[in-house]
Amino acid sequence: MTNTATSAPRQQRRPGLIGGMSWRSTELYYRRLNQAVEERLGPHRSFRGMVWNMDYADLIGPASAGRWDEVEAQLVQAARGLVAGGCDLVVLTAVTAHRFHEPVLTAAGCPVPHVLAGAARELDSLGVTCAGILGTATTCATGFADHHLARNGRTLLRLDGDAQAALDTLIQGALTVGDVTADGRAQLDGAVRALVDRGAEAVVLACTELPLLLPLATAPVPLLDCVALHVDEICRLIVSS
Repeated sequence: MTNTATSAPRQQRRPGLIGGMSWRSTELYYRRLNQAVEERLGPHRSFRGMVWNMDYADLIGPASAGRWDEVEAQLVQAARGLVAGGCDLVVLTAVTAHRFHEPVLTAAGCPVPHVLAGAARELDSLGVTCAGILGTATTCATGFADHHLARNGRTLLRLDGDAQAALDTLIQGALTVGDVTADGRAQLDGAVRALVDRGAEAVVLACTELPLLLPLATAPVPLLDCVALHVDEICRLIVSS
């Protein structure tokens, strides 16, 4: 006879979210992760864990000046604080912050699921040989994007300079302060189509603010939402089957 009390799904890890980059995308993670846990564990269930909320302004200054070591130090401190508070899985809730994935992983000493890992698997599953990436200029120029998304000989397309600058302005100037508009959706749609026109068979939304603009009315190719895929991976790691 099966013991349903012990075989029922349950939370087996305690996640710690490093948030505040911006808090709007952290809110998206918080809501989606709670929804995912509730779907798996039942009504009124939410994840047991912590959020270490960064002050985004304290990160923007050093990053803009190229003092990335200061940004890294703050993220490492957050990871250590979450582990000290009892978390045994750490989540970076910003794509650009994953340029420090390795130092955070080392500091945490526990799993730190990568935000692009799920998108890479999905591209493989779809058989995509040419993909587009949309995110900040820093993310798109960072080696981890190619490491995850351009594997197996896949071509990875980026926006040209002017279009990338316009997307950066949309992300930092509008979305991080909660300015989600129809014009922003139209701009995202135009960026997707520009990559498709160059041969992209799918487009990865490699920014935790861009999903705030979803859904688009039409999309000529699959759009891979990194936040949704990241949350799926986190939930797989924290909830037993």
